[in-house]
Amino acid sequence: MKFSLENSENLLTIFISLLSLILFGLLIYLSISIISPIFLYILILVVFILNKKQPVVRIVFILSTIIFSVWFINELFAVLIPFIIAFLIAYLMNPFVVYLEKKKIKRFASALISLLLILVFSGLLVSLIVPPFVNQIGNLISIAPKKISELEKFFTETILPELNRLGIIYPDIQKTLSTEIPAKLQSVLNGLLSGLLNIFSGLSFIFNQIINIVVIPVITFYFLRDYDKISETILNLFNEEHRLRVKNVGERINKIFGNYIRGYILISLINGTIITTGLTIIGVPYAVVLGILSALLNFIPYFGMVISLSIGFLISVLSGLSGLKLILVLVLYIGENIIENYFISPKIIGESVGLHPLLVLLALFVFGYFGGLIGMLIGVPVTALIISLAINKD
Repeated sequence: MKFSLENSENLLTIFISLLSLILFGLLIYLSISIISPIFLYILILVVFILNKKQPVVRIVFILSTIIFSVWFINELFAVLIPFIIAFLIAYLMNPFVVYLEKKKIKRFASALISLLLILVFSGLLVSLIVPPFVNQIGNLISIAPKKISELEKFFTETILPELNRLGIIYPDIQKTLSTEIPAKLQSVLNGLLSGLLNIFSGLSFIFNQIINIVVIPVITFYFLRDYDKISETILNLFNEEHRLRVKNVGERINKIFGNYIRGYILISLINGTIITTGLTIIGVPYAVVLGILSALLNFIPYFGMVISLSIGFLISVLSGLSGLKLILVLVLYIGENIIENYFISPKIIGESVGLHPLLVLLALFVFGYFGGLIGMLIGVPVTALIISLAINKD
């Protein structure tokens, strides 16, 4: 009788484990189909609640929760954007709140002071930068066809005859230089500038921003005020056996991502300010647009500088600059990059990422291939984190 009872319990365990695996497999299948996996996840949750002690059930539940969370965030991404932005702001500002707490200022007041500083800084940034940015983008779009035609004329009347005189030009190359390159250049430039302009225009954008201006600060304040409580709650989801390891991994993630993001935001602001000021002094039109573009592209190591330099030099040429001023544009971009890489970045970011240049390039190519621009932005810190976790297994 005892033997029979033990067999029954073993069979029940096997059945529950198989059921969990089947439900898990169905969740994966349904997550990529048109059928919502919410109901299936609820079933997995019920099975987990009733059979918490089963190791297979626990593993299936954890994996299911991860997959379901990714699916859920993807489905509601537009709705969750204010929460994501608010959390990122709170994450970046939390060290400042902690600093204020050390100065004997209560958490509530520290969060409120941080939020007010963010609002004042954002207001100044928008009022000083957005109007000239939109105006310069609009002007650049309107004159782009004319400047591209001038570039084509320059190719056909100056470059091509000189190449023909040297005997190194052929009909196919001539056709490419005189027609195809200018046409593609105009298409790329118009697409880039129109995309930048659309970011700051349109009724839907204005309406969404009015809502976000109210909602995001409120959510940010609550995140800042309860940041420690939220972190502690997440940590308490794990049992004592794994809590210390999770805490160590979290601290490592915070060190790499936090230092990288905070550091590069500051470095990009410095980059944009230097480029905008330098181009304005040189006399390059659309200096604000080029400065903002340089600051945004600065998050992409190596390639960002090359792209921003190419666009800045091209617009300088199209705007009629020549001789010494073009040389000064090159000196400005290259000089800023040297100062940033050898003096600014080591001071601000230090060795928190610490990847070999070859690994940085590999990360940019791989993540860029799979994730496009977003992949290139996150490729370096994610690679650094993976290597850090692989090396430090404690």
